[in-house]
Amino acid sequence: MVKEPMKRWVLLGIVIFVLAGTAIALGAGGVLPGIFTAPKWSPEEEQAIEIGREFLEDIGRQTGKVLSVDLVHIDEVSDGHLSYWHLAAGLETPDVLEPEWCWVVRFEQALRPGHWFEVLVGVNTTEVVGGMQCR
Repeated sequence: MVKEPMKRWVLLGIVIFVLAGTAIALGAGGVLPGIFTAPKWSPEEEQAIEIGREFLEDIGRQTGKVLSVDLVHIDEVSDGHLSYWHLAAGLETPDVLEPEWCWVVRFEQALRPGHWFEVLVGVNTTEVVGGMQCR
């Protein structure tokens, strides 16, 4: 039979273990990321990320983690960005007939950490309208 002081030490050990585990889960994402923290991306951003990742994989690029997602007006994008991926992959360049807003999704290059791919995804059309990569 366990003596009374020993029960207290066991109980104290369990409490410390639980508190330390909770602090790790809350502070660093822990074992169950997303449960204790707010999602990093909105549903619209998540959709743009998925569209961009699929597009890049379809043209043979391997993406790493998502570095950023920003909303920009297409008038703010240089002309070279609008046709870059389509020309590089031999695809037909999409018509951007009306000014529209785009998600600019930046992925780290999986095979070259520190380098990135950017994909522009039309907010209304949900299609890739351009992008760029660093060399």
